[in-house]
Amino acid sequence: MSKCVLVVEDEPLIRLLVIDILSEAGFQVLEAQDPAEALTVLKSDEQIDVLLTDVRMPGCIDGFELAEVAKRSRPKLGVIVTSGYIARGDLPSGTNFLHKPFSASDLLKRVRQVAA
Repeated sequence: MSKCVLVVEDEPLIRLLVIDILSEAGFQVLEAQDPAEALTVLKSDEQIDVLLTDVRMPGCIDGFELAEVAKRSRPKLGVIVTSGYIARGDLPSGTNFLHKPFSASDLLKRVRQVAA
């Protein structure tokens, strides 16, 4: 069974590119365009192995807060936070950071590490 990645990204072109890269590499991919949609998916019974989320998105919470909420409800969930900005030092425990822009190979390497 392939690992499942929830991609949370408000920029449609970036989200589609990431989904294509992950799908072609054999991952099952779910998507959300904002944290509110992601929280709905996270509350479902879907098996999710990795949360890949942008930091700055519209809505009441950002990617860091989404990561914290996700880790509380799904402690075994792997989390990767992406941003074109410098990561703040207080990432939730067990959270990985991937700086934008990233290459397809860097994305796949990090997702594979976190999903393992």
